[in-house]
Amino acid sequence: MNKKVIAALVTIIVAAGVLTSWLVYHNQQTVPSGLINRGYQTVDARQSDNTMVNHLGISVALFVNKNSATINGFQPVGKKSYLGDSKLIKSNTQTAKDIYKALTGHSTYNTKDYLKLVSVNLGRVYVTQYKNKWTLKSKKLTLTFHKTADGNWATPDGTLWFPVKNK
Repeated sequence: MNKKVIAALVTIIVAAGVLTSWLVYHNQQTVPSGLINRGYQTVDARQSDNTMVNHLGISVALFVNKNSATINGFQPVGKKSYLGDSKLIKSNTQTAKDIYKALTGHSTYNTKDYLKLVSVNLGRVYVTQYKNKWTLKSKKLTLTFHKTADGNWATPDGTLWFPVKNK
């Protein structure tokens, strides 16, 4: 055979292999079927009958897809006092710091960062699920959730995450 024909065939085969690998990687499911197209959101402490269920200091929503996730941070939250006024929560838990870092790039809390919606695509995520626990891992964030007695999910700091419609 002619060397040019052989080189063209090899190039076509290599390109087809690269394209196939790329398609398999991008369509690979990395999230268990029960969590695909689900959303989870924290509750504003001012709306929870003064029961502390959000230890993050901001309202957060997490949306999980087939192999990616998006996290949104918005609205600083406060805890109502018996006088009726709200005091902003300033959290120093590791979960809060990890979420702040994923949303803004720094692990310190600043209310000005969350006056408007901050949305971050976490990119490719890997979710491992056990009986009553699941862990979401990406390059930007790792979160662990456990099932609560009432059927919702909570992070280790005690923040409750409620199911919401996926965007």
